[in-house]
Amino acid sequence: MKPQPSASEERVVGVKRLADYLKRKLEADPQLRNVAVRGEITNLKVAPNANAYFDLKEGDALLHCFAWASDAANFPPLRHGAAIVATGAVSTFGARSIYQLLVHRVVPEGVGDIHTLFEERKKKLAAEGVFDPAHKRPLPAFPFRVALVSSRTANGAIDFVTILRERAPHVEVMWCETSVQGPNAPTEICGALRRASALDVDLIVVTRGGGSFEDLFAFSDEAVVRAVRNARHPVLSAIGHTVDQQLCDFAADVHVETPSAAAKRVGLETRELLALARDRTERARAAAERGIERLGFALRNAVVRSKLSDPKSFLAPLAQRLDDAGAALGEVATAGVRARSDRLRGLERRLEAHDPSRRLAERGARLQAASLGLQAAARGATERLARRLELAVVRLDGNSPERLLQQGYAIVTHRGAIVRDPRDVPEGETIEARVARGTLSARVEWKEADGDQRIG
Repeated sequence: MKPQPSASEERVVGVKRLADYLKRKLEADPQLRNVAVRGEITNLKVAPNANAYFDLKEGDALLHCFAWASDAANFPPLRHGAAIVATGAVSTFGARSIYQLLVHRVVPEGVGDIHTLFEERKKKLAAEGVFDPAHKRPLPAFPFRVALVSSRTANGAIDFVTILRERAPHVEVMWCETSVQGPNAPTEICGALRRASALDVDLIVVTRGGGSFEDLFAFSDEAVVRAVRNARHPVLSAIGHTVDQQLCDFAADVHVETPSAAAKRVGLETRELLALARDRTERARAAAERGIERLGFALRNAVVRSKLSDPKSFLAPLAQRLDDAGAALGEVATAGVRARSDRLRGLERRLEAHDPSRRLAERGARLQAASLGLQAAARGATERLARRLELAVVRLDGNSPERLLQQGYAIVTHRGAIVRDPRDVPEGETIEARVARGTLSARVEWKEADGDQRIG
């Protein structure tokens, strides 16, 4: 017997960690990411923000369900006790330690309930104008590229492609593959319609083979119907081999009963198209020939009725009018030349009176006279200034210290300063006396100032 682990060996985790672990386990299981669950509604509650909470009950088993308001808006009316099939992903709500189904799609359980849902959706979409004939577009008369929204294994798609290749091999088919039944079909069909709208095609064809009303019900999904209505290119719908129409048939621009009828509705057979092209070409050629013939006949009649049949009689008046016009033009030209010549001579006389060269010569003479006068005035002023300068030099020379020294005077200095007052030099100090031809040095024995007695 395997021994039980002791308390010290057991792994202990927190509640939140265990809840997160269980959540990851459930969400990682591919079988639980998109599962359809059948049950009976109970404990239904719609929050103020329109999120829906309810349980699915089967016997004594309960499954908690939650739906966002954006998904719940597309659900059929929910009520207690109603049997439904809810499609979604299994997850957990850790705050209450419960697992739940995050529902994104709900359909009533049973054929009768599906027909009820069909009629409710049809009434709702019609009231919104989704089926309004005023919004429908005509199919192109001569399509050359077609986007096919279907499954490659669907019998209806195979019939469509086979008949189209036999009738009109010039039409290219661009596949936009999708599943055509099952819980994932509505989402895939919407994606295929978006891809088809992005292609450079003339037409979109939505088709599949026959089946039960439940099998075809994916084409009555509200999201699919809106995607058909909002497609970028005209849509031709052919769902099933029965007279029962799905809602996308009402939303399409054109609806036919079967995929085979859709292949025939796409356009003319290649041989018919070639015959039509040849017929149109022949008609255009014949019309052009008839038009040329009518124009030729009209031209001949016009020539006969007009003076063109005798060119000389037609041209003679014109030639005379041309001669007259030439003579008149010559006279007018001569008179014009004469008038312009007279005007030109008058302008020449006026220009001579205002000749710039004459004015410049006169101004040049005046300027030369002024220049000679200025030169004479300048010479006189210069001579006067020269005489005044000579007088100033003579006066300055008479007062020059050098001239005074030549006359026997001396300049006495004591320590580099000129002596003007004997009292500025103490007795016994040495003084220098500058004479005309040199300098003498002497010592002061005595000194006498003006107005004073002899000192020393």
